[in-house]
Amino acid sequence: MTSSVSPITDRPTAMNGKGREADHPVDSAPLSKKARLGAGGKELPELYKSTGNEMKDRLAFMHMLENLKTQKRSGWIREGVQQPESIADHMYRMAMLCMLIPIQNTERPLDIGRCVQMALVHDLAEAQYVLPTPTLAQNGLWLTLPYRMNSVGDITPVEGVSPEMKHKARFTWAVSQAKLVKDLDRIELVLQAIEYERSQDVRSLAPFFTGSIPHLHHPAVREWATALLEERKALWEARGLGAEEQQGIEGLRVGSKVDAAAANQASTNGSAV
Repeated sequence: MTSSVSPITDRPTAMNGKGREADHPVDSAPLSKKARLGAGGKELPELYKSTGNEMKDRLAFMHMLENLKTQKRSGWIREGVQQPESIADHMYRMAMLCMLIPIQNTERPLDIGRCVQMALVHDLAEAQYVLPTPTLAQNGLWLTLPYRMNSVGDITPVEGVSPEMKHKARFTWAVSQAKLVKDLDRIELVLQAIEYERSQDVRSLAPFFTGSIPHLHHPAVREWATALLEERKALWEARGLGAEEQQGIEGLRVGSKVDAAAANQASTNGSAV
């Protein structure tokens, strides 16, 4: 089993030998003080435990959502972005992007209402757990994530959003709706990166593009990504930085990783016949 940390979100991904996210035992040991610090060193509250009183638990959940409004995305903090977006900012635009998907152009019908729900809960656990940095990941503290996710699921009284769906939205991208939501997660990141390049002249965000754009599936989202790359190129050229704009993204192609995996799978299937 191996693990890697995304240069984009600092979220470690544990992989088993088959290229799928591996299961880890829940670590229920007390978490260190360091593990309860969020982005920018903000201290996160202790994990909430259900009282068995539905109203108290519901109100506790409502208060917990404030953390999503105030907790900043750590990837932007690391890159020196001033006044970076919050987790809730990110999820809100993702939900809006769901409603821009042209249904008639999809191969299979998509439940956009379900996609909106998934977008609004996919980072819900970040209200309760530290977004791992590479240092925390190396120390193994990210293994407490399932424990924290269970804590959120135990007290989340959102009607129509089952704990199973929340788990799928956060860890499994197998169904068509989930693949779309993951695409929107990535394209929203790219949108925000370009906006910070434009407004703050941040020049260290190439990994945000190379870690997202090659992994896009949905044709509409791919079209958006192509247009965004053209927009970014024009922005940098207007500043006399056309050559610098290509540094770190040479050879970048929309959906290339997905296409390569599909071609490899087709070749494998053909050899097995």
